[in-house]
Amino acid sequence: MGFWNLIGGFALFNTVCDMLSSKPQQPRVPPPRPHHRRDGDADTIDDSDIDALQDRIDALEDQLDNCDMMSDRYDEIQDHIDELQDRLDKLELMRDLYED
Repeated sequence: MGFWNLIGGFALFNTVCDMLSSKPQQPRVPPPRPHHRRDGDADTIDDSDIDALQDRIDALEDQLDNCDMMSDRYDEIQDHIDELQDRLDKLELMRDLYED
């Protein structure tokens, strides 16, 4: 019985510590898995979404051309372009996978 009391006490101690800890607990949810298309009725990647992202990247690149390279604004624009380019690459990859 002493072993189970030790285990129970440890579990209770961990529970109390978790409740009193300063950082909030994040639920552990697995990332969403991509859906595999089996028929023609499934949602597809819209080319207009890809075009809109590309237009936004082009507009930001124009702003970048008119910005001082040593400024913080230049770095912010470049970071935003990189994020949008990553999203664009993912959308194009998904579109190509679903077209097969």
